Parts: sequence; C-alpha cells; structure tokens
Amino acid sequence: MFSKPTTDDLIPAKSSTKGPVQRRSILHDSIVIKGDWHSDGIVEFGGAITGDLTVDVLIVKGTGKVEGNVRARSVTVEGHLNGTIAAVDVILASTAVVTGEVVAEKIRIDFGANVEGRLKATAKITA
Repeated sequence: MFSKPTTDDLIPAKSSTKGPVQRRSILHDSIVIKGDWHSDGIVEFGGAITGDLTVDVLIVKGTGKVEGNVRARSVTVEGHLNGTIAAVDVILASTAVVTGEVVAEKIRIDFGANVEGRLKATAKITA
C-alpha cells in the first residue's frame, strides 16, 4: 500500500531534463479527507476534503470538492472550492464553482466559471 516513490511518481519541475523533480500526489474522486493536507509538491485532487491545504501546486479536478483554505504557489480549480485561496497564480476553469475569497498576484477566470465572493489581485512583491 505504501511504498517508496518511483520515477513514475515524479515529474520535472522545469522543462529541462536536468532540472529538479517534484513529487506528484493524485487523489481520485473516491478519496475523502477530514483534516489538513500539506505537500511540497503537486497535488491533483479529485476527491472531497474538509480542511486546509498547503501545497506548492494544487489542481482541484472537476470531481474535486474543497471545504477549507488553500495556500499555494499555483492553484487551478476545475471543481468546487468553498474557502479562501492565497496564491501567486490562480486559474478558475470554466467548470469551477468558487465561494469565498481569492487573493493572488495573477487571477485568470475562464468564461463559465461561477465565482461568489471577493477577488483581490495583489501587486508583485519585489525584493
């Protein structure tokens, strides 16, 4: 059931073949989580979670339902999300249903997305 990750579990973080690899977690539509989820990799979420997500890259698939707050570098929502998103880049696909607050440097909302709440595009912070 639990095993060491194989090379199939890893994907390149950059397009070059010499760059670092990043873990990828795929949680299918039958997965139900009650609690918080933390990952330093890519998470494709198709199940249901009641809790907060802190990840590097989050993809809420069309079957995904998130009830909680999300902190990530990049977030793509194709399913349902009820909570707050704090990220650098956010994409709300045409099938997205989002209720809550989205705070990001870049926000893309595709035609057909259903958004109820507050959107805030922040200025890029430079050092």
